[in-house]
Amino acid sequence: MELDSRKEEILKAIVEDYIMSAEPVGSKAIVERHKFSYSPATIRNEMKVLEKDGYLSQPHISSGRIPSTKGYRYYVDNLMKEQKLSMVEIDYINNSINGFGNVEGLLSEASKIVSKVLQVPTVCQINNEEVLDSMKLVNIADRIILVVLISKNGTVKDCVVKINESLSEEIINQLNTVLNQNLKGTPFENICDVLHKLIEREVETVANVMSDITNTIKNEVLSKEKIKVNDSLSALLTLPEFEDIEKARNFVNLLATKEVLNTTLSKIPEKNLSIIIGNETDEMLFKDYTIVSLDVKSEDKSLGKIGVIAPKRLDYSKTISTLKYIDKKIKDILKK
Repeated sequence: MELDSRKEEILKAIVEDYIMSAEPVGSKAIVERHKFSYSPATIRNEMKVLEKDGYLSQPHISSGRIPSTKGYRYYVDNLMKEQKLSMVEIDYINNSINGFGNVEGLLSEASKIVSKVLQVPTVCQINNEEVLDSMKLVNIADRIILVVLISKNGTVKDCVVKINESLSEEIINQLNTVLNQNLKGTPFENICDVLHKLIEREVETVANVMSDITNTIKNEVLSKEKIKVNDSLSALLTLPEFEDIEKARNFVNLLATKEVLNTTLSKIPEKNLSIIIGNETDEMLFKDYTIVSLDVKSEDKSLGKIGVIAPKRLDYSKTISTLKYIDKKIKDILKK
């Protein structure tokens, strides 16, 4: 539904005033702050219509109005103007983000930077489509082996495995040869399946050791969360939305529920920027919050997502500007 220009002006004023103040907005305040030519009575009537049509709600009978999910959505799609980042913010981003050796490190660091700039929690979801380039076993002590996995993108993952028998350097070297002959080019997510088949076929003499190695890789390397959360909770929990201790606790618990975060982010379409407000997601835990998701791509391939999670009273303009700038910086680094 398209609103007329007067309703749009009033809705825009209410959304932006509420984002700034966290206080319900009344008609008198709108006239004073925005110097509208309309009378308070006219604005009140328009606010009643906007409320009736679902764009506003009134928390208390005697209070002003606040935006609903529908009101925020109309604002974001039709009325919002992107806010330019300050030179201080641009310099901070430019000086903080670099080539971190691999895509996972780059996206993780970019997510932390966004969290610091906006002072809201961010979530980094990595699409782990890495392919193994080499694998190395190293004796670091009696019955203790270091396993190193190196991807074709240069990502290095490692883990320490305690085994039940000692292995000579000769056997370690033989295993390294067999493992690399059979595993090179294997997607990370398939490494354990290939190892199980390899144990049955070629390395029966050290089957117990290889089983220990396989299980450790599965539990300590490949099962690490695809989701990384940067919380900025000290700043966020000072917001009026979290004066209610129970609500604050629920939000902290939500950020800790990485399976829900991962599932919710995965359902968001892979387009450059997506904004999911309140009950636009089918996950009820997010009904009071907004998710702004940046899909990071390289040559049309999705590398992962950086998501901002905050109360619906989010500074949408600055959030979008920050994510767009971060996206540009990531693309510049990946081109090098």
